[in-house]
Amino acid sequence: SYLDKSVMDKGIVKLNYQSDKTVAVRVSRGEISYDYIMRNGNNNIPLQLGSGEYIIRVLEHLDGNKYRQVAQKTVNSNPADVKAVYLQSIQMINWDKEMMAVKKAGQLTEGMENDGDKVRAIYNYIVGNIAYDHAKAQSVGAGYLPVVDEILKIKRGICYDYASLCAVMLRSQGIPTKLLMGRKSDVQEYHAWNEVFLKEEGKWVTIDTTYDAGMRTVGVQAFMIKNNNDYTIEKVY
Repeated sequence: SYLDKSVMDKGIVKLNYQSDKTVAVRVSRGEISYDYIMRNGNNNIPLQLGSGEYIIRVLEHLDGNKYRQVAQKTVNSNPADVKAVYLQSIQMINWDKEMMAVKKAGQLTEGMENDGDKVRAIYNYIVGNIAYDHAKAQSVGAGYLPVVDEILKIKRGICYDYASLCAVMLRSQGIPTKLLMGRKSDVQEYHAWNEVFLKEEGKWVTIDTTYDAGMRTVGVQAFMIKNNNDYTIEKVY
C-alpha cells in the first residue's frame, strides 16, 4: 500500500511509508543505487536508470548511520519515452503549476515556440538575478533539499539551488532537464549543474548557471553550452 506504481509510465513511483522513525529509500538497478530520505506525504522517486527491473527497499533508522530494511518491492520500468522522467516533480526538483518559479518561467517564455529560445531566456534570468551564497555553502547540512520559490525570493543560493531552480523552470515548460552532481575540472567543491534536451537539435546539452553567474560577477561573458569533457557525472536526477 505504500508504493503507488500508477505513474510508472512517466518514469517515477510514489512512496508513502508511515513511520515515527526516519525512513530511507534505496532504489537499485543492477550495481547502481540511489538513496533518499522520505518526507511526509507522497514522495516522487525517479526511476532514471533506464528501462528494466528496479529493487525498491524501505529502511527505518536505528541509530547513528544504521538502518534496517522493513520492506522491499521489485518493479519493472518501461516508459514509452525515457526522457519522461526528466519532466517530473521529484524531491530535489519539486514543483507545481502554482509556484512562483513556474509562473515566472511562463512569463519569461511567453510566445516562444523554440525550446532553445526558452532555455536561453530562463538561463539568462537565473544567471543575471541569482547570486552565489558563500555563507550557505559553508553551513548547509546533509539531507538538504532546495526550495526554489525561496531561492527565487531571496535571489541567493548554492549550486544545488541554481540547478534545481533551472530544472524546475525548464521542466514546467515541457523541456526535459537533468540535475547532475559531481565534479567540474576547475571547481574545487562538489558541484551541481544541468543537462537540457533540445528537441529541435535532438540532443542533450550541458548548462551551468552557477558557474556562469560567477563569471558574470567578474565581468566575463560565458558561453551557455558547456563542454561535457569538463564535467565528471556522479549522480543524475
